[in-house]
Amino acid sequence: FVVPAFSKVFDSFDTELPWATQLLIGTSDFMVNYWPALLIIFVLSGFGVKSYLKTTNGKYKWDKLKLRLPLVGTIIERATLARFSRAFGMASRAGVPINQTLAIVSRAVDNSFLEQRILAMRDGLERGESLTQTAVSSKLFTPLVLQMISVGEESGAVDDMLEEVANFYEREVEFDTKKLSSAIEPIMITVIGVIVLILALGIF
Repeated sequence: FVVPAFSKVFDSFDTELPWATQLLIGTSDFMVNYWPALLIIFVLSGFGVKSYLKTTNGKYKWDKLKLRLPLVGTIIERATLARFSRAFGMASRAGVPINQTLAIVSRAVDNSFLEQRILAMRDGLERGESLTQTAVSSKLFTPLVLQMISVGEESGAVDDMLEEVANFYEREVEFDTKKLSSAIEPIMITVIGVIVLILALGIF
């Protein structure tokens, strides 16, 4: 609605327009003339992506990718590890064998990528490695958490240590979530500023 109105004014000038203005008007004309096709492509793409994410390979790649997303990736990872630690501690306290516990907890984290890492920990235990060694090999935990797991394994209080690990991650997630809004605000302002700049360059 806005750009076509300016476009009519510009047409009356009968002169060559700057490249920024031509680009703005060209983009506007394309969106106005082909929006039904763009809408269909958008909807079909959404269904295609949704169908792909339901496959084993698609879910694995998405679960791995979302852990690397800017700002929220680390929050998702730590929230998932907090769930893992909490569930592991509860199962261990209930007397469930550690191999079986890892198999159960791997499904509870609801992340295919982390599930494979946790199952690798179970395989390491079956090969005779210690819980600390398998935790180090998984590359899932911070040095502080690895130290807590090691202390828990040596003292026979793995369940208590993993409860502390869960509390540690949950506190970090809560803190980072509060910081997230203050981090997103300048990004949104920058995006809006760029959009306004493009319109200003194109029209003025």
